[in-house]
Amino acid sequence: MTDYYYPVLKDEVNLPMYINGIGARDTEFHFIREDGYPNHQIIYCVRGSGMLKVGGDEYEINAGDGFYLPPNVPHEYYPTDEIWETHWITFEGREIPNIMQYVKLEKARVFRIHDINSLDAIFKKMLYLMRTNYYYGGQQCSAYLYQFFIEFNRVVNMQNGTQDSAKLNQLQPVIDYLNTNYRKDITLAELSDLIGLSPQYLCRLFKECLNLRPFEYLARKRVQQAKLLLLDDKLNINEIASEVGYNDCSYFCAVFKRHEMLSPAEFRNLNKRSK
Repeated sequence: MTDYYYPVLKDEVNLPMYINGIGARDTEFHFIREDGYPNHQIIYCVRGSGMLKVGGDEYEINAGDGFYLPPNVPHEYYPTDEIWETHWITFEGREIPNIMQYVKLEKARVFRIHDINSLDAIFKKMLYLMRTNYYYGGQQCSAYLYQFFIEFNRVVNMQNGTQDSAKLNQLQPVIDYLNTNYRKDITLAELSDLIGLSPQYLCRLFKECLNLRPFEYLARKRVQQAKLLLLDDKLNINEIASEVGYNDCSYFCAVFKRHEMLSPAEFRNLNKRSK
């Protein structure tokens, strides 16, 4: 497939992010950009193979591989096979620096996509909208671009695959235990014994699967339950703290505010129903 568009930008430039180019090429061109490209670029390979040169290093890019190039970073890329089909987007927007930090693209990077079909499905929606030249296509593509980055984070950074499904299954008894026993005092040794792992490996497994440490997960569970109790006037805040596993009400309030940016009392007042 060879199909690419550079839209005439309208008021979508006022949105947090927007696309200023999108395309697919059966055989990608040979580009040498000594001064880089003025916009952010994500390019990934669907078929064949090619070579990327950036930052003094060379990378072979095969099907399922991709790379991110920040604006104005010198680079070169070219096909090394008869077919090197790439799909690419260029984008800008005031929130792009924050998004790039979130998806771990603060600098030029080569990455592996663990589920290319799910990411490509969003890409094709954006490409189709550009092709139709629909007046509000730019705004809709902005929404799809946000969805693209969320999916990118899942299929690249979260290492979504059969190996990770197995890790999550291994971790499930600990998650179930925390969900059921969040009111109790829980130790890391107690959790690791549930699945026969060392405390250190359990923490690493939690981080890989959920991007959290075990006690961060526990704190979120406790805050979640506290919010439900705060919607009712039956218990005071000290009683709610005890109900969700905190013996120290001041510490509970500090944890709650760190997660919600509101104190428990402020949350209760904000969600209080009129009589």
